[in-house]
Amino acid sequence: MTLPNSVGATSHTVYDFVVQLLKEKGAIPEPEAMMAYRYLANGHIDSLAFIKFIFRIEEHFGIQFTESEMIGDRVKTVGELIALIEEKLRQP
Repeated sequence: MTLPNSVGATSHTVYDFVVQLLKEKGAIPEPEAMMAYRYLANGHIDSLAFIKFIFRIEEHFGIQFTESEMIGDRVKTVGELIALIEEKLRQP
């Protein structure tokens, strides 16, 4: 796992869960490339699988993405998705 040293335990937990979901769909890039990995653009998951992927994240972490978040740029790379999940986890 190649997360910066400054990230906390929550980041590692989120990272591990997201990576595990992607592994279920096939081979993933090397850890050093994971944060920039564009899983949709690379065809790792299709649009239907993406809905299921997001639902599993929402269910696991007890969060909910808005429609604009689901179509926005922040869910297109693993790193940005993790950052968005962490923001939602910090919200009251």
